[in-house]
Amino acid sequence: MRRMPLYILVLALLAATARPALAFDTPDTMNRYQEEVKRQKLGPALGIDQHTVERLLQIDHKYKPLKEQAKKQAMLSFQQLQQVMRSPSPPERQVQAILDQMIRARRESLNLQERQLEEEMAVLTPVQQARYLMFLMGLRKQMAQEALNLRRAPQQEARPMAPPRELPVVRPGP
Repeated sequence: MRRMPLYILVLALLAATARPALAFDTPDTMNRYQEEVKRQKLGPALGIDQHTVERLLQIDHKYKPLKEQAKKQAMLSFQQLQQVMRSPSPPERQVQAILDQMIRARRESLNLQERQLEEEMAVLTPVQQARYLMFLMGLRKQMAQEALNLRRAPQQEARPMAPPRELPVVRPGP
């Protein structure tokens, strides 16, 4: 029972990371949108050439399927948990096993994110690294806002996504 708050936190984190993506038509649409924004705006935002942008995109492509698999596993485990918890008296061992699967999937996802970030950082200077993190945070915020806007307008027919807004650009210093 002591570990229950940890499990609730893990579940909340899983739900929070999936929510913005739900408003886009498909994960593929969101991925293409992200990639296009990065391809167009990453170079100027970081002060890097297009070759370096492409290297960063290659690293992202390398990790994307691995992260998707970990996310899929976590969602399957959550579905199993929901099903088991429908029982008036769910078997504790089965619940514990599912929770352990969920935590393993979350750890795997975090490890993959960390390895990806380390590879990306190795391509950039410290100043570019800081700009890159700021760019990614701005992009996530923009995508979450776009997802929220799409969810607020369900009565409208499917409309194309708005073109990428200007993200904050930190110009290279003297």
